Parts: sequence; structure tokens; C-alpha cells
Amino acid sequence: MRKAGSAIPADSPSQRTTPLLRNTHPHAEGFAIPSSDSRTADVNHDTVGESRSAAELAVRRYVPNSLRPDQWAAISEFTVDIALRLGASHPKRAIESMRTLSQFIHWARTQGLPLDVELIFDPDTVEGYIAGGCPHLAASSRATRRAYLRSYGRQITTTAPWPPSIRPLRQDYAVVPYSDAEVARLLEVAASQRTTTQRRHLQALLALGLGAGLFPKESWSVTTDDLMEKHGFLCLAVPGDRPRVVPILPPHADTLRAICRDDPGSTLLGYVAPEWDRSRLSNLLGKSEFPPGTPVIKLHRLRATWFLHHMRNLVPVNELSKVARLSTAKTFGHLMRYLPDLPEAEVFAQMTRR
Repeated sequence: MRKAGSAIPADSPSQRTTPLLRNTHPHAEGFAIPSSDSRTADVNHDTVGESRSAAELAVRRYVPNSLRPDQWAAISEFTVDIALRLGASHPKRAIESMRTLSQFIHWARTQGLPLDVELIFDPDTVEGYIAGGCPHLAASSRATRRAYLRSYGRQITTTAPWPPSIRPLRQDYAVVPYSDAEVARLLEVAASQRTTTQRRHLQALLALGLGAGLFPKESWSVTTDDLMEKHGFLCLAVPGDRPRVVPILPPHADTLRAICRDDPGSTLLGYVAPEWDRSRLSNLLGKSEFPPGTPVIKLHRLRATWFLHHMRNLVPVNELSKVARLSTAKTFGHLMRYLPDLPEAEVFAQMTRR
């Protein structure tokens, strides 16, 4: 646990990893040759300092694990040329495009198509591939791949009959906090998990969302070293792009204190998500048991519930914005409908206070 007044450490893996949680991937210490396995450690680490030249290097070094050497040799030059034309600016994006392109172009070749951009990246070819060429993908993944390929087709073809891209109408966005009953049920379910690990994962997740109002991405990296006492309260010194100190709401402070006592130096969730993991929450809670009727856990709803608690307790909006690191007031507008009405006399008294 950090002492009040100490600096928030740089958000670096070497500083935030303990021996028990260290990355043991054989490529973790150096640059690895990219492959179709999105877990390639350094290539997929999407940081601000990565340059376009690094993305180009990732493209040229890419070797798909899903294809035999002879299959890849037949399409590699064509695939690399297209990926370079797409101009990914980061290695992670480059690997994503190479994985999508290599599998799609290989499939198109098995259908008898020549290596011709206009023929392969035709709307009908893309639809045929999505319909029958990638059955190993879940429906959501096929939808993502379809969107990528349609975008690629529009960028690199000149005669293929791609319709103009239509900007979808933005649906009304709603921030829906959990009700008091839903919060009580979630806490009950977390405490009733059968194993210590399951209880740790779920209780810590609720503590970071309901007790500290973290942004979804922040929950995965905070550790016991980020806990500190300040003004007599347990607080979390949140590192990263939005550094701040957040006091922890009870009863979640007790949960985090227990984790700090029993497992010092660890991530508060007790889980280290790989960079490539696109389903972190599902993997974290995959073995947890949720009885029928348990509210579905959404990280943004946990944060909204934390906001609403403080708004109900009349925490000044400007101070709450600072602690929450808000850049706009939209969140308050979404949550105002959930605030209780105050007696008119009380409102008038506050409005005429000198």
C-alpha cells in the first residue's frame, strides 16, 4: 500500500508485475516474429510510441500459423502488398489486417479466383467468404471481419462495385446505473462464489467499479501498490492516462484492504489479462456462478452507479468531475433522471441561502 504524498509510478509492465504474475510467454523479453496468433507479445503491444515503420516491419515479418508454408508462399507477396497499401499505423493494427487478409485471400484462391484486387475484393466475394469461408468464427467475429473486408475493399479497389459507405444513425445513448436492489444482489452473488479465486475476482471487480468508479480499462492494471491512506480514508491512486486519487466507498474499502493484506503486490483483480485478450471480462468471470435473475455485469454501469451515489449525496459536481476525470458534463445529464425529487421547501431554502 502506498503512503499518501508518494508519486504515482509510471504505468510500466516492469514496475507493475510481480514474480507470481510475471508474463512467462517465451517471447516476452524480445521482439518476436509476428504470426497469426494475436498473442504475439511485442507486436501487439499498442503504445503511443509505435511508428508506421514498425507496422511495416510487422507486416513483412508476418507468418500465419493457420496456413501451410506452401499455401502462404502462394499468396504472401500479394497479401503483403495489400496490407502495405492499407497503411496501418501501428503493429497491432498491421497484424490484425494481415490475419484477416491472409485467411480471406487464401479462401478466395481456393475458390479459383486469380490474385486480382478487383476480383477478390468484390462485394460478392466478401459476402461469400463470410457466409461459408470462416465457419470457425463466432457470429460477432464474422461481423467484425466483414466490416474490415468491406472497408479494405473500398480503400484499395477502383472498379469493384462497392456502394458508398453510409454513416449509421447514432442510437440514443443511455447510461443506466444499477438499482440498490441490483447492487445488493451482485454483492450477495459475489460473496457466495464457491472458490476463493472466484470470490476475489468478482468482489474486486465490484469494488473497483462501485467503490472507485474506474473506467473499464483501468480495472485491469491497478495493483495493491496503488492503494493508499489519505485524510483517514482508503484511496486508490489510479495510474495511466487519467491519474487521480479516488476515495473508496464502504463496504468496498474493506474488500480492497483484505486483498492488500492477503496478496500484496498483486493486481487487485488477482488476474493479469494478456494484451491480446478481447474478452477480458468474460474470461475473468468465466468460472463464476450466476444464479438466474442475477444482473448482468457491465463495467460502465458499475461506474454510472458510483456516480449516482455521489450525486445523491450532493457531492459538488465540479469536485466529482475532478475525481472522476470527466472531460464533459454528459454523464451528469444522463444520470439526472435517476436522482430523487427533494421537498420543494428544502429546494427553496437551498436556492435562497446566502
